[in-house]
Amino acid sequence: MPGPGLKAPLFAYRLLQRMIACTCAAVLLALPVHADNRTKLTPGWNLFSPQDDIKLGQDNSHEAEQQLPMLKDERVEAYLNELGKRLAEYAPGEKYPYQFKCVNVADINAFALPGGFVYVNRGLIQAADNEAQLAGVIGHEISHVALRHGTSQVTKSMAPQLGVAVLGSVLGDSTLGKLITVAGAFSLNSLLLKYSRADESQADILGTQIAHDAGYDPHALAQFFSVLADEEKKMGAPPEFFSNHPSPEHRIDRVEEEIKNLGGNPANAKLDSPEFREIRKHLYSLPPAPRQSQLEEAASTPSGGGGKPGAPSSSVQSYDNGSWTLQFPANWRASGQGSAITLAPEGGVLGDGHGNQALAYGMLFNRIEPRSGATLESATDQLIAQLKASNPGMTVERKGEPMRLAGQRALSSYLLGDSPAKGKEMVWLVTALRSDGLTFVASVAPQAEYDRYSKSFESVIHSIKFRE
Repeated sequence: MPGPGLKAPLFAYRLLQRMIACTCAAVLLALPVHADNRTKLTPGWNLFSPQDDIKLGQDNSHEAEQQLPMLKDERVEAYLNELGKRLAEYAPGEKYPYQFKCVNVADINAFALPGGFVYVNRGLIQAADNEAQLAGVIGHEISHVALRHGTSQVTKSMAPQLGVAVLGSVLGDSTLGKLITVAGAFSLNSLLLKYSRADESQADILGTQIAHDAGYDPHALAQFFSVLADEEKKMGAPPEFFSNHPSPEHRIDRVEEEIKNLGGNPANAKLDSPEFREIRKHLYSLPPAPRQSQLEEAASTPSGGGGKPGAPSSSVQSYDNGSWTLQFPANWRASGQGSAITLAPEGGVLGDGHGNQALAYGMLFNRIEPRSGATLESATDQLIAQLKASNPGMTVERKGEPMRLAGQRALSSYLLGDSPAKGKEMVWLVTALRSDGLTFVASVAPQAEYDRYSKSFESVIHSIKFRE
């Protein structure tokens, strides 16, 4: 048996352990601490339930997709949903069935309907410098959903009109049905999307928190607001985002303040991803998206037009985009930028009855990036597949006939599709594989009138000169 004298070393060892633990605690307390003092946000007064939000969102999402030109690109929507749902995991409150879709509009904007239906304009994705900026804006839209700003705004607007007694009777029955009966039918541009500056400030704060918690550099949201400010100076008018999202005072400063409250950037903060860069590159390879103003102009034109465009002028004007030049009829107008332009007569672009614009008479110039190692033939097949996907009734009449475009080997194909001017349209597709991608020219006119335009189309094609 060990003697009593052996207990002293054991006591000393335990005392030493306590001393070390206390010393470590003191050292830790002396180190700088990145405390999380995030702003606490509380949703406003709301007579709707979260399930009501979902029902309203579903109803209005159907209306939105009838009114807006949806991109319907599986690759883009898969990316948006993967990113958006990952961010939504960090949103507080109700776990809504979030859905993310892309609107084929060049304006920089996004909006969210109650219940988790989020729409991102193509122009916003293309304007973002990196994925963290896109994540910040999507986090902002998720915040409007999580904080239930849409239905809260409706509730506040109804209170003075209905009175406490009426509201009490509403709450005693089916909330959604009674509210809609009393307040009137909702629409896409109703109070569901009319946020106050206080709502916007809350969405900025929570969006910053969501981006931070998801591992992104939260400074990117403030940087994107700077991008929007630069866009406002360049265009001479507020971007669409500011039109729909009233800007609270000191917006950028408030985001930066919230980042300090969060203790700064998360460890290994993410700024960009290969997936974002690939999607952005893919979007730039597609035919250019219209601006909202063009859509509104097209929507005001009756389907089929009030009258057919006049015959192409024999006089010509020049166009130079820096990479190539051409000449086209003097009574046509050029629109677009870079490699993506449209040449069309007055009345050549028609509304299709769904708020979209479509080329019925004229020529579309653009390029796509074909698959790696593609030949002219396979790249042309890829382009035709894309065109048929957006025009399901399209058929190939003649395909792959050899020709020259500005001295380079090219292919000539003829397609037949549905025309926005009613009936069928003929599309003469000329493709040439160049170092920067597959350049293509689509010459379009109703099938019954194609002969009236064919010589002008040919003259424009023969006038093209590449600068390389």
